[in-house]
Amino acid sequence: MVTAPHSRALLKSRFLYNLFLHTVVAPFLAVYYLPKVFLGHKYQRSLSGKLGGLPAGFNPEGLARPRIWFHAVSVGEVVALGPLVTAVKALNPTATVIVSTGTETGQDTAAEMITEADGLIYLPLDFPAFVKPVVDRIRPDLFLLMESELWPNLIHSLKDIGAHVALANGRVSDRSFPRYKRLGAWFAPMLDEIDLFLMSSDTDGHRIREIGAPPDRIQITGNSKFDAALGEFPADSEARMRELFNLAPGAKVFVAGSTHPGEHEVVLDAYSRLLERFPDLILIVVPRHVERTPSIIAAMEERNMRAPFLRSSVDRGSRRRDEQVIIVDRIGELSQVFSIATAVFMGGSLVPKGGQNILEPAAWGKVVLFGPYMDDFRDARDFLVSAGAGMQVSTGSDLVKRVTEVLSQPAKAELLGKKGREEILRHVGSAGKNAEMLTRLLTHGRIVSPRF
Repeated sequence: MVTAPHSRALLKSRFLYNLFLHTVVAPFLAVYYLPKVFLGHKYQRSLSGKLGGLPAGFNPEGLARPRIWFHAVSVGEVVALGPLVTAVKALNPTATVIVSTGTETGQDTAAEMITEADGLIYLPLDFPAFVKPVVDRIRPDLFLLMESELWPNLIHSLKDIGAHVALANGRVSDRSFPRYKRLGAWFAPMLDEIDLFLMSSDTDGHRIREIGAPPDRIQITGNSKFDAALGEFPADSEARMRELFNLAPGAKVFVAGSTHPGEHEVVLDAYSRLLERFPDLILIVVPRHVERTPSIIAAMEERNMRAPFLRSSVDRGSRRRDEQVIIVDRIGELSQVFSIATAVFMGGSLVPKGGQNILEPAAWGKVVLFGPYMDDFRDARDFLVSAGAGMQVSTGSDLVKRVTEVLSQPAKAELLGKKGREEILRHVGSAGKNAEMLTRLLTHGRIVSPRF
């Protein structure tokens, strides 16, 4: 039961939040984003949803109950959300599943990965005029936030219509914790509106408690990103990939996965230098967007490199002969390509794209290299670096150095890769734990656990 002092604290914190939102944030958003939308044509797909619009033809009023609304900001959170949605749906087969994202890349990933979704939307900006109409139309029975997405107006609107609100894969980073703790008096009333905190680790649990979360609503259930990393891989992946690309047993293979413009060139230059020491090294480039293949071929021509072998040519009956560069211009095979890798670089990380899923190659027992831009996969980065199975590079020279270490010390690389995989296996199971807790919340109301 909300006490009068607590109610006053909640009203005060919401008033100050909305004052700041409308007087400071709104003008900044208008100045920063509107030129990008109308002149640079960015964010146009998500603009309507950000302002409270729902997709054409999506009519939530007629959807079956219970309605469960999951929210994940961007690619990293969507990847972690996938196994959780599957687990929740298995326990609640008649439930309606709605998934919202904060970014367009996150929306694309959700459309590809979360097939159980009955609706995909963008989360409105946290202004009452945008949030409330969407909440009133969807009227979820349960709303789930991933990781650290706390939006006061959204949460308050959800509680107003009687929805349960939970946080999963909860984390409080080293950088944000001191700031949140200083603002604990402001955060506590909002955190009291959340029914369940499913935190990634003991550290995160202690931190969310210190910020103001009620201790008896905190559960430590791990991180479902590890479940996502260990998806079902065909048992014959390695044999199939070696046959597909006509690779000899023991061939050294450098895989550059999910690369973006600005990274293709770095990888090609690094590969040219690596050939000086490893003349038989095979390079497999798997661009994030296959339509970039012509630009990669053009970059190779500029460097006087031999023409590559294209994955698509296999479908036309061709077979790789002695080409040393392979471009996978077909989607859906990257996870299996990792099975034949000797060294792996994951793209979207040398350029500011937020990184790609580095847990996937690590699940194959590979040491993974990546750049400094890993915002979408910070937890995975920190985990693999601490396990010795992840290495950050900043330049082409760094990339050459680290790949050389992996190729020239195969026993050490295998040991570190095995350690990374074992650590991932040790953390698997979060999705199932979270699904059970969320189902209890949905069915029985607020869960009261022993004080954390």
